[in-house]
Amino acid sequence: MAISKEVRVGAFAIIAITVLYLGFNYLKGVDFLSSTSKYYVIYEDVAGLTKSNPVKISGYSVGRVSNIRLLQNQKNKVLVELDINSDIVLGDTALAKLNSDLLGGVSIILFPGSLEKPLEPGDTLNARIDPDLTELFKESAQPISDNLQVTMRKLNILLDDLSGSGTELKKSLASFTKLSDNLNARIYENRTSLKLMLAEFAKLTTNLNQTVVDLKPTLDNFKVLSDSLTHLELNTTLQKVDILLEQLTLTTQMLQNDSSSIGKLLTDDELYESMKKAISDLDTLLVHINENPKHFFGPLGKSKKQIEKEAKKQQ
Repeated sequence: MAISKEVRVGAFAIIAITVLYLGFNYLKGVDFLSSTSKYYVIYEDVAGLTKSNPVKISGYSVGRVSNIRLLQNQKNKVLVELDINSDIVLGDTALAKLNSDLLGGVSIILFPGSLEKPLEPGDTLNARIDPDLTELFKESAQPISDNLQVTMRKLNILLDDLSGSGTELKKSLASFTKLSDNLNARIYENRTSLKLMLAEFAKLTTNLNQTVVDLKPTLDNFKVLSDSLTHLELNTTLQKVDILLEQLTLTTQMLQNDSSSIGKLLTDDELYESMKKAISDLDTLLVHINENPKHFFGPLGKSKKQIEKEAKKQQ
């Protein structure tokens, strides 16, 4: 049996609509091949939440919003029905937070909580609504607004003070202008004298520079002469010190040398005793000469026998 053209067009349209519906929902995150569990959340305000908005855990989509219903008998609260993948386990402390992004998109962020007491499908989750961007902006802008108001008040006070002192400021500016005019007039009247003074000053500076240039060779020569004298005196002194040290070294060596006369005198005990005896004999001789000068200085002198006889007589 032949199929009419109208039937074929109708069947094609039904298939296309079905594919389009399935594809559209798949792009929204609906997986028709996986089983889901239903949970519920009650919000005071859904802030633009619609069906098929995603439900995420840590940024990963685990379900979608399947239905939204207004509860007029509960002070117009909103009941949101969630289709969550059946392999996701939620605890009794699970939290469903309503979240708005910068582009106006709304989604639900799930926090599974403790899994010691898991929830059953059909249970109600705890609800939480984050403040939207407008409220956040108001909260952030409030301190800025307060500070701006305080700044404006201070600025107004400052302007009031300035307006009161404006007259004095004008007088000061007028006096300064008058003083500047008088100074310009004085400079104009004495411009010839100033030119001559500047010329003389320039001439003096030139002569001074030339004098410094002329004195530079003399100063250099004096420096060289001074350095030479300093080196000469220092060298002479050092030479004398060296000679003195050499002589002192030689003297010390002679005193320490046993073969020299001075060394023997200092170190030889026998020589010392001989010299001591000679000095003692000399002393005795001088005493005898002093007591009996005739024995030595008489006209004819005396012999040894005569000296001995006289000595016996004196005893």
